Amino acid sequence: MPKPNEQALYELIGASLEATKLLEEELRVEISLKEPKQSGKMSEISASWQALYSGLLDRLETQMPEVLERTGLMSPSTIVYKGIQTYPRAYEEYPAIFASPEKNPRFFMYCPVDYQENHFEPEGARLIDSPKEEQLIGDLLFAGGWLGNAPLIDRKKKGVETPLDYKAPSIRELRETFKYHTNDRMVYLAAGRSLEMVEDYKARKEQWENALNDVRVAVEKETKKNKAQMLSHLPAGEDVRISASYSYNMGGQDYAKVLLSASREGKLSIMDAGHRVPIPQSPAYLLQEIRPFEYEVTPRSDTPEGKRLTKVFNAMPVTPSMHDYPELFANFIIEQDQIGQALGINGAVPTIWDLEGQSFLSYNSSPDDRDESFCPPGAIPVPTEVMEWLRSDQGDRNMGNAPPPRPPEVEAVLNRNPKPDPDFNNDFGPDFS
Repeated sequence: MPKPNEQALYELIGASLEATKLLEEELRVEISLKEPKQSGKMSEISASWQALYSGLLDRLETQMPEVLERTGLMSPSTIVYKGIQTYPRAYEEYPAIFASPEKNPRFFMYCPVDYQENHFEPEGARLIDSPKEEQLIGDLLFAGGWLGNAPLIDRKKKGVETPLDYKAPSIRELRETFKYHTNDRMVYLAAGRSLEMVEDYKARKEQWENALNDVRVAVEKETKKNKAQMLSHLPAGEDVRISASYSYNMGGQDYAKVLLSASREGKLSIMDAGHRVPIPQSPAYLLQEIRPFEYEVTPRSDTPEGKRLTKVFNAMPVTPSMHDYPELFANFIIEQDQIGQALGINGAVPTIWDLEGQSFLSYNSSPDDRDESFCPPGAIPVPTEVMEWLRSDQGDRNMGNAPPPRPPEVEAVLNRNPKPDPDFNNDFGPDFS
């Protein structure tokens, strides 16, 4: 049997299948009447469809409540999520129905299993209790993640209070479950001297990003002058998308590399979209191919066009980094693996998280080395659970989900409202101006 937070999978048969087909018919009617957005900004498309679903559910609740009852759309499960260094988060989640991409579609329902191991059971349906068959159905519906199959009705989950009888797993059980969580986090609310350094870093980063955008625009402008030459090698009616981007060292201390590529729009065939094409050299810059049809850009110094582009490049400052602020360095011992080593995971340099108008400094630390004697200058130690809660709130809002009510510990931290130190002399390192 599925465990809490897992999904019970059913093939719909009998009364639940009949109700699903009625639901599908009503959905088609609603789409023809409301005509939800099919293109444009993803946020607007999502909002348009959510409004359609909401209207349909309200109508069916009055006119055909038995359809909603038999399809589980009136039977949410209370799911509680608990990780390492997190507070429990509870949600009401609804069953989701998917149609198979076949000539004669079959319908399957995923039912969320609540914290008490209960879930909705569709009437007449067949429970899929074989892991092999469940895998085959998943491949059929989603093609290993490549098929963007959407549920018949996408009813968003909604945050709720954690049930009073919920019993959280022990830390031992959590560490066994989340084996990839090799390091804990030590978190501090930036204030005083540390907040001044954080704000300085943000100001430098904004200046850097603006300068990089100027470079990107200038490079793309010069490249468009050769667009006709690029199109001459492609079928008539095709177009190309020119894109300048950049790469940089997370540790800072050097300049970003400017990259350039051009790809087909796919005007004649969608199968051609995204295929990169060669870019000719320009009087303004030299190109070095670093990957097939992706180039690093260097402005020329021997042409008028190159000299103008060089001025734009020269306005680009050194890449800012939190490595530039040694006063914020910690000395936590960390558990290191190959992936962490490749990503530069360390126990010294903090990551900044901006949440609810506050800046949090997060450090990696081995679970066995949570040295509470360290604190960044002027900062306020806070429970890691508070920062993780706010990050999850942010994720919920981005996905269009209503977050659960905040625990009092989170509200208490947000009400502290730290301020920079007015006597801070800004003397914390080299001059980056």
